[in-house]
Amino acid sequence: MVFKSLLGSLEALFKMFSTLRQQRGVPPLDDILGDWAEATWAPPRTDALNRHYVALQPIFNRRRKIFGYEALSRSGWNNHFDGDSDAATRMMVENWTRHGLNRVTGSHAVFLNCTRDALVSGVLMPLPRTTVLELLETIVPDDEILNACRKMKVLGFKIALDDFQFSERMRDFIDLADYIKVDFRISDKEERKEIFRRVRNRRAILIAEKIETIAEFESAMDEGFQLFQGYYLGYPRVYSKRKFPPRF
Repeated sequence: MVFKSLLGSLEALFKMFSTLRQQRGVPPLDDILGDWAEATWAPPRTDALNRHYVALQPIFNRRRKIFGYEALSRSGWNNHFDGDSDAATRMMVENWTRHGLNRVTGSHAVFLNCTRDALVSGVLMPLPRTTVLELLETIVPDDEILNACRKMKVLGFKIALDDFQFSERMRDFIDLADYIKVDFRISDKEERKEIFRRVRNRRAILIAEKIETIAEFESAMDEGFQLFQGYYLGYPRVYSKRKFPPRF
């Protein structure tokens, strides 16, 4: 029991120092295990189990230059995650703060899917303050969530609304949002026109997501979207990095 407690304390200290180093721009402590590299092939099983995985999908501006990335948890090189949304968010926080994900994303904005639990529990605190916290569409804007979002914004984080569809209960979220993502798979031109009308004179930047054809991209440009994400522009790319040696 004492030994397990000691290991837990050491791990907590390591995470704390890793977070401080990352926030100060100091390279991660596990550089000896190599940097993130694009996972374009299936590694041997023993090697595959000893790797962290993450996928990055680019977000482009109107000049088709990369504005940022959406970071997605992955269970392996095959671009898929086996687990729930909370586990995915926690894994992304670890990969970012403990394993130097910024080595891949550079100075670009990074959007991270966030669950209700992640927002209110404080698990997101170690992330760089430039992170865009992307609120899943399942999150209800009650007082607890709104207060958590305000706190994160005061700390420097930005807020994005995922798969946005207007309803009266979303007004408070709109007031807090820096970005609003509109899914082209679940909206038509008239619905998107109404969203633009509803968010007029707000500071939020609208992102057209799930853009899968050139026609959809051209339509999104004509409708006034400022940022764009989807398979037509770029698929998520999987990156991997070795884990720490197992503890004995």
